Amino acid sequence: MTGHRDPVDNGALYREIWRIERQIKNDKGPWHRVGEDGWPDKELVKFRARQHQGFAGQDVVRARHDRTSDGKTRAVLDVDFMSLTGARGVLPAHYSELVLQQLKAKSPALQDFLDLFNHRLLSLFYRSWARTQPAVAQEQSGQDPFSAIMQALTGVSDDSQLYYGAAMMRGPKSGSVLCQVLSDLTGVKVQHRPLQGGWAPIAPDEQSSLPTKANPMGRFACLGEAVLGSKTWVADKAMVLSFAPQSKQQAMDLLPDGRYSKTITQLSRSFAGSRVRVQCQMQTKAGYLPGTRLGVQGCLGADSFLQAVTQPDRTVTVGFTPRKG
Repeated sequence: MTGHRDPVDNGALYREIWRIERQIKNDKGPWHRVGEDGWPDKELVKFRARQHQGFAGQDVVRARHDRTSDGKTRAVLDVDFMSLTGARGVLPAHYSELVLQQLKAKSPALQDFLDLFNHRLLSLFYRSWARTQPAVAQEQSGQDPFSAIMQALTGVSDDSQLYYGAAMMRGPKSGSVLCQVLSDLTGVKVQHRPLQGGWAPIAPDEQSSLPTKANPMGRFACLGEAVLGSKTWVADKAMVLSFAPQSKQQAMDLLPDGRYSKTITQLSRSFAGSRVRVQCQMQTKAGYLPGTRLGVQGCLGADSFLQAVTQPDRTVTVGFTPRKG
């Protein structure tokens, strides 16, 4: 199947090539991108110089599309710029006249030979443009320069964290910003409750001890500073994130091994730090939660829930533990 489109706007030329190249998901397939090392017949875009002595007024005069055997769209673009011959060609005019004479004699050999250089020249020109476009470079395999710069500025390496790099690096960090980030990520309303108390261990050399022969003065044993035990209560030890999924799929995406489980852990740890423990809760309908069955895999305290079969619409609040990042 072959289609024609005349002409392509000057500003849309690069976007047209990008749109076609987005069909290449990775480098393991038979196709490769424009200007890379590989066989010419495995490129999805081919450039040809327009052989005419008049000025077309468009960079791309004609675009022809067809389908490959595996469903990919290929394009042949007849261009009127940065070519060896033609109205704006870099070679002397008699070369263009010679090509036209041979085409009139039904001999396209010289045109095809010169198009080898035209195609490579335009391919490298497109690659130089793509390297300056963050959206284009980010979709290609390997690390692009823009992502490397963003990782250096934000200190993160995961793509999901890099997307929210501006919010994560804004100081001081707040729970409301974390809720906005998680809500945008999951599509679920998120609320947080700070200043949740919890027990924290006391280092052995900081624990209270009575006087002994080895330590006649004791350690932290004075009235008003002595602490009984090896743990102390910290008022801001933890914070609670409350999710409100509105469908079963949203609830499953939040649970361990769900779509957003690992990312929630990474983002929460990045915002709260290692000193504050993040606890997750889910407020949703009982029917959205997977009931636990004996003999089937389930993790106590993570994704195991007792479900009331007769009350699937009852709103329940349960705690869960996302997968560790």
